[in-house]
Amino acid sequence: MQQPAAIVFDLDGTLVDSAPDIRHAINTVLAHDGLPSLGIKSVQLMIGGGPAVLVSRALDELGITAESGDIARLTASFEQIYLEQGNALTTLFQGVVSCLEDLKSYDVLIGLCSNKPEQLCQRLLADLGIAHFFSAIQGSGSGLPTKPHPAVLLSTLRRLDTTPELALYVGDSKTDVDTARAAGVPVALVNGGYTAAPATTLGADWVVENLAGISSIWRQLR
Repeated sequence: MQQPAAIVFDLDGTLVDSAPDIRHAINTVLAHDGLPSLGIKSVQLMIGGGPAVLVSRALDELGITAESGDIARLTASFEQIYLEQGNALTTLFQGVVSCLEDLKSYDVLIGLCSNKPEQLCQRLLADLGIAHFFSAIQGSGSGLPTKPHPAVLLSTLRRLDTTPELALYVGDSKTDVDTARAAGVPVALVNGGYTAAPATTLGADWVVENLAGISSIWRQLR
C-alpha cells in the first residue's frame, strides 16, 4: 500500500466516549413518553447507526413496538435535546490528541466520517478542542445513505481531494469495517469501542489498543 494521503476517523467509540451524553439525551426523550431509562452499557451498543437507529434500538431494548411516526418524532426530539444539552459528559479517548498532532506533523490530511448529524459532529469536535485538526467533517443529514454504505466515506475522501487507494479509515466497529471494505479503503480498528465483539474478530487490517497506534501504522506505510 502507498503512503496514505489522508486518514479518516469515525467519531463515537473511536475518538470520543460520547455514550454518557447520548444516554442522558435518549433517557430524557424516553422519560417524556413515560418510558424507563437505559443503562450505559446498553446505550453503548446502540450507538453507530445514527439517531434514528439509536431510537429504534432503544425501543426494541424496552420491548416496545413503534407505531407509525414514533421513530421520526422521537428522533427529532433526541437530536434537539442532544444539541441543547451539549457535550459536558463526553471525553476524548486515550491517545487522541497525540495521534492527531503526530499526523498533522506528517502533513497527513485528516477527515471525519460519522453517522452522527454533521451539525452535532462539528459542535462536539469544537467543544473538545480538536476541530482544527480536521480538513473535512462528514456527518449525516446531507442526503447520503449512512454507513455501512460507502457513499458517506467516499464523499469524505472527495472533500479531502484524495482517493480510496491513498486513504486509511479508522473506526471501532463492524460497521466501520464494512464501510471501508465497500469503499475500497484499508481499515484499522481501535480496541474497546462501542461493540460487543472484540475488535480483533471484526476483519480489520489492523487493530490498535488506542489511537497512538495509528501513527505507528502510518509510519510503517511511508
